[in-house]
Amino acid sequence: MRAAAIAAIGALALATLSGCQLLTATAPVHTPTALEACATGHTWELDNDSLAASAKVAMNERGLGVTVAVAGTQRLVWDTDFSMTFDTDLTFTGTVDGGTPGFVETMTAQGQSTGRAYFSGEVAVPRDWNEDLEVTTTATQDGAPVDPVFSWFPLWIDDTVGLVTTCADDQLQIEARQGHLAWTFHRVD
Repeated sequence: MRAAAIAAIGALALATLSGCQLLTATAPVHTPTALEACATGHTWELDNDSLAASAKVAMNERGLGVTVAVAGTQRLVWDTDFSMTFDTDLTFTGTVDGGTPGFVETMTAQGQSTGRAYFSGEVAVPRDWNEDLEVTTTATQDGAPVDPVFSWFPLWIDDTVGLVTTCADDQLQIEARQGHLAWTFHRVD
């Protein structure tokens, strides 16, 4: 009787455990926040005038009386898997407001930047960042070449600084924490 009871318990346990094999774990589903849904899954184009105004303020705060103009393009693709790609072909021109009239310094940046930016509240946290940019700086005094003298601020994203992000409808703004610039983008798609 005892042997039959043990065999019955063993058969019951085997039947119960074999039933567990039919259950499969489902991967957790990520529900994007409103900010994530607005920012990711879209292509964005840089607002050059907005960046120029932000750059002028940043340069002035650093003691440089400079007017900044931005020309060219920067396109941001921010996918729903949080990968980011910046295609950059920008020219920054700084013209001295006073002190040294006729001095103009130009910085160009061309190339691609890639990485991921995950959200923690309103801050996008960059990871695995790679900059493949060619940056050159030239200067002229009254049209003649001279040595560059500006200390241009950091323009690019890296893994060390979070990005305060706001997004509404067709406008995205990214501002580096402890940084100097704010980038404003308009949605292309």
